[in-house]
Amino acid sequence: MTKKEITINGKTYPVVFTIETMMNFEEIADKSFFETDLKKLKDRMALVIAAVIAADEKTTLTVDDIRGSEDIEAIQQVMAAFNVVMEASTEFFKIPSVEPKDTKQTNDQEEGVKN
Repeated sequence: MTKKEITINGKTYPVVFTIETMMNFEEIADKSFFETDLKKLKDRMALVIAAVIAADEKTTLTVDDIRGSEDIEAIQQVMAAFNVVMEASTEFFKIPSVEPKDTKQTNDQEEGVKN
């Protein structure tokens, strides 16, 4: 688990992406993490809050903090924070890389060439 940081209204908060983050999201959003496409702003805000709570259950971050002045700057902060959380999610759901095939051997076999 990699702890990352986001900034909301000039204050820095730690975030993590773990199973706890997904469960927090489900509690906040009242829907399955795996059934949402995270396209709605409120879902993205919920995921950010869920990740902050997973990193620090005593956080002081609130929805009002994230909403800020309800202007474009608030949306930009949400999007930046969401991107950090999603980056952490790619580490959590890391898919192991597949060993590359020996392309010369594969090509020779396809052409019927004997080694």
